[in-house]
Amino acid sequence: MPSTHAYLLTIALLGALGSAVSAQGAGPRKVLVIDLDDLGIELLQATPTPHLDSLAAQGRYFSRFYTAPMCTPARALAQLGARGSRVEVRCIGNVQNTGDYRLPAAPFTPLGVRVQTSGKRAMKIGKWHLCSDDTLAHPAAFGWLPYVGVMGNLGPAGGDWFNYPENAAGISHSVTNTYLTTRETDLALRAVRDGYDLISLSYHAPHKPFHDPPSHLHTIPLPLVFNWDRARAALQALDTELARLTPMALALGYTVIIYSDNGLATILGGDKGTVYEGGVRTMLWALGPGIVPGQDDSVIEIVDLYATVLALLGIPQGPLAGPDSVSFEPLLLGGNAPGTIAIAERGTLAGADPHLQPDTWRRMACEQRFKLIVNQDLLIPRLFDLQNDPGEQVDLLTGPSLSSTAAQAFVALRAALAEL
Repeated sequence: MPSTHAYLLTIALLGALGSAVSAQGAGPRKVLVIDLDDLGIELLQATPTPHLDSLAAQGRYFSRFYTAPMCTPARALAQLGARGSRVEVRCIGNVQNTGDYRLPAAPFTPLGVRVQTSGKRAMKIGKWHLCSDDTLAHPAAFGWLPYVGVMGNLGPAGGDWFNYPENAAGISHSVTNTYLTTRETDLALRAVRDGYDLISLSYHAPHKPFHDPPSHLHTIPLPLVFNWDRARAALQALDTELARLTPMALALGYTVIIYSDNGLATILGGDKGTVYEGGVRTMLWALGPGIVPGQDDSVIEIVDLYATVLALLGIPQGPLAGPDSVSFEPLLLGGNAPGTIAIAERGTLAGADPHLQPDTWRRMACEQRFKLIVNQDLLIPRLFDLQNDPGEQVDLLTGPSLSSTAAQAFVALRAALAEL
């Protein structure tokens, strides 16, 4: 689409590959979407990540990107652009390896299918985590032709960081003596060179199991005694590998979007699995033709990735393509967007209807300043002023009265949750 700004992005880190991409008349572009696994704000702030820091400086950095509190629902929202609590989806809890849940492709149009049916090519690499790990054909049903990756978490049944089962277009084979973050990066580099219109890369790092990455990929002092140091080393190894991938993609004209799928534990309070800030607030980086650099504190959320990617690709949504997704492309181009309310939910196992389990259905809605939480730890709603109370310590609903601003926000946030 034509850009309102003519933006020349010089990639200094490329050295010999350094080049510029003009946004003038860019039109539909190619997109590389990268999600990082369990990267919370605290881990990011505690780890030297020179490449991600450079991306934040070169591109548009969103510090208030809201996701789901767990891996599987975050992936469901991005794939379908539909709320996980919808009766057709029912994915606001995690898939277990012993479960029978499969994220349904119908009635909504998965992102990969929408891209493929528009005549463009889409490839998926890395972690899938939307069904049992032995359902090798599941990614293809979502339009990812091809898909290559380790489908679930690493562990006793899923190998370790250097030896693991890989699903390549529905056929499982073993990869040995290859660090998984490096393997996923190599696959993405190949896809970029092959010119796929949409590449979705889901890294496993820095998700546990905690491990010692190859020493040449990080600078954390050895030996790595504590899990915190191993997590920092895994993140820095990921940052080092991204420094191979993202400059190449940008040099070849890709728009690059990087985000974390959920938090882990942060100074903001809460933890993974909760709808507190520590569980659902992460970060998003965006670079490419027409994207205006700078930090943006707008509230955006993961369900809107669906519409944003289609907009960048020049593909219309359609009635069943991302029914809950609204593009934040105007923000990428330096424009304004109407006030947004972000939603996050968590239930029990994927496949269960949360409406039938109200006591375990955690929900939150937030706007630029205020945040409403329902049923996180207490069976009562709680309202927080994130501007003055980022740690979510003071429930405004327990006070004598609400200010007019807080009262208006409470009504709007409560209505947003009532629509789920």
